[in-house]
Parts: sequence; C-alpha cells; structure tokens
Amino acid sequence: MPSPIGHALAGIAVGCVVGGRASGWSPLCWFGRAALFQRRNCIAVLLFGLLGILPDIDFIFGQHSKYTHSIGAVVLIGALVLACVGWSYLNTALAASGAYGSHVLLDWLGTDTTVPYGVMALWPFTDAYFLSGQEWFPTVCREYWLTNCWLDNIRGALWELILLGPVAAIALYTRKFD
Repeated sequence: MPSPIGHALAGIAVGCVVGGRASGWSPLCWFGRAALFQRRNCIAVLLFGLLGILPDIDFIFGQHSKYTHSIGAVVLIGALVLACVGWSYLNTALAASGAYGSHVLLDWLGTDTTVPYGVMALWPFTDAYFLSGQEWFPTVCREYWLTNCWLDNIRGALWELILLGPVAAIALYTRKFD
C-alpha cells in the first residue's frame, strides 16, 4: 500500500481535478502572489493532500484498512464538508470526497502483506475486503529498525513520486485558480 507521500499526491490530484475552482476554503496560506500560492488556493491544495492521507488515522485505533477505507467514509467526509461550506460550494464537498476517496483507490491498487488483505472498500454495504491484485504500489515497511526497511520505503516513495508526481503536477497546472 502507498506511503503518505503517494496518498497526498493522489489527494491533491483528485481534489484539483474534481474541485475545479479553489473556493470555499479558508484563506490561511501566505506564500506570495502567484495564483497557485494565493491564500485560498494554497489551503485547498494542502487540505486535498491531508484528506488523501486521512484514512490512515485508523492506525491509531488498530483498525487499519477497515471503516475509514470505505465508500461510507468517503460519503461522510463529503457530507461533513458540505455541512461546513453549504450547498453553494457543492464542488468543494465533491473535491474533498474525491481527495479522501483517492486513498481507498490507491490502497486497493497496492500490495498488501498483512491479513486481512485489502480494504473494506464497500462498507457499510459489506464487511468484505477487496484488493485488485495489480500491486501498483509496494507495501510500506513498518519495521523501521531494519536497514532494508528504510531502503524499501525510499524506493517505494520514489516510485510514487515518479508515478503520481506528474499527475499531481498536471492537475495543479490545469486547475482554474481564482
């Protein structure tokens, strides 16, 4: 399964493509005058990246690849964002859901070496686990005390940058910023 780097890049790419315009987010970033770095655009991109990583919060509760890695969680995120920003920013809620949902897709396409294999992608409709078998992304080694673990994770992160970096860059470049 991908690392946080891959998940953040995918969240940014999907959020930018689905969201269209950078509106509905609070202006919190102060990075200059270029369109990409205007306050509201910067915070939108950062939030898309964080939403791409967010499903892994379930590690804290020992429930990895379960409820937070599902269509139910994707819908819940969209509903929460919609409740915060209102119906006039429906595209913002859809972009947030898409950014969050990119995590589920990438984990489904990844390599899983821990039982149960896959993610509960269709929860609440079923508790079954799904894995594509494509293995586009190597598993993240969590045995950090081993040298080979670090090397494997670096190789995995480089692969994610090669595969998803251009996709995120194109999504950012083609996005219609205010």
